[in-house]
Order: sequence, then C-alpha cells, then structure tokens
Amino acid sequence: MAPSGATNIGEKKMYMGDVKSKTFIDTNASSASFVAAAAQPTTTFTLAKSSFGTNTARKITATTTGSSDGGKTITIVGTDENGDALTEVITLPGSATTTSGTTGAFLTITSATVSAQPAANVSLGMTADVFGSIFQGRTRVRQANVGSGGAIGSVEVRNQSISGTSLLTVRTTATEGDISTINIPQDGILYKNGAFVSFSEASCNSVTVYFDA
Repeated sequence: MAPSGATNIGEKKMYMGDVKSKTFIDTNASSASFVAAAAQPTTTFTLAKSSFGTNTARKITATTTGSSDGGKTITIVGTDENGDALTEVITLPGSATTTSGTTGAFLTITSATVSAQPAANVSLGMTADVFGSIFQGRTRVRQANVGSGGAIGSVEVRNQSISGTSLLTVRTTATEGDISTINIPQDGILYKNGAFVSFSEASCNSVTVYFDA
C-alpha cells in the first residue's frame, strides 16, 4: 500500500511533492514567411527562423506565388514537440496559394530543401496552431495557468500525443494578458500515455502546466 499522499505507478511511487511545471510561450502570429522569406532557391532555403517560442512546436506551410510549380516538393527536416527527429515533405500546388500545415509540428527546423528550383517565389511560414510536450510518460496534471492572447478560445491538454484525446479544456478570455487558473482537486487528471498541450496563438500565448514527474 502506498503511504498517505502517494500514488503507486508500477514499481514507482509518486508523491504530491514530485510536482513539476513546464511553461509554453509563443506570441508569433501565423505567418507566410516566418521560417523563410519568399525566394527561388536552387537547393535549400535560407532559414529566417529555426524555432518559434518557448517549448513550442508549429506546423509549417508553404506559400507559392506562381502556377508552374505544381508537384515540386520541399523536404522539411528538424525535430518534433518531443525533440525527436522529424522529416516531412510539402508538395507545392499548381497555383498561387498557401498550403495547409504539415501533419507533424516542428520544435526546431534544421533545413528545407526543394526538389527543383521553383519558377516563382516560395516562402515558408506556419499556422496559428501551437503544440507542446508536457511529459512523455504516465503522469497526473494538477494545475494549469493559461494566458489569453486577446480572444476567446480553448487550450487542450491531451493524452498520448498532440492530436490525442483532450482530457482537460481551459477557456481563454477576450482580454489579452488575462490569466485563467484551473486547480484540479484530489489526485488530478491521469494521463496514462503522456500529456501534451495544444492551442491557437490567436487566443492564447502562454500556458504553464503543473504535473507529476
């Protein structure tokens, strides 16, 4: 039997005193050229930025200005929200438009390489969606502090991955800088497969989560 104030997790015992915190800050609005300015590179883009905020990952977009680059690709290499290696390929459309974001979210970007030189300028940016890894193992979330970005929205704390089931939703207010605090009673919320956060930069620019570790 675990002592008072402790929770058995396999052979490990977690105590209330084992609570840690992690903060995610990102004030960068969605952009068509945050990662790389419009250009026609022969091989690799010159990166304007290779990361985003504090502990935050973003989905990458490509914006085309011509109609002759359909089928050409851009290979993005970097790391995901956990710091693990991530590579994704963006296929350019045959019209002047912005692609939807990559499937994975990039914490860092090492390189962006084109399959062939674009006939017209192409830039690289990111969507407004922000993601972060709180803890990759089994944990309990006990508190969340959410800073509004100036619009009403939702911050989701998800199980297993950045697209997993949300077990906690915190609403933001319409006043920029307002802090919403959620204290979870008793043993908190159990995340069996790790805890991850997702939100839109338009409605939130900072999140601090307190969890067992």
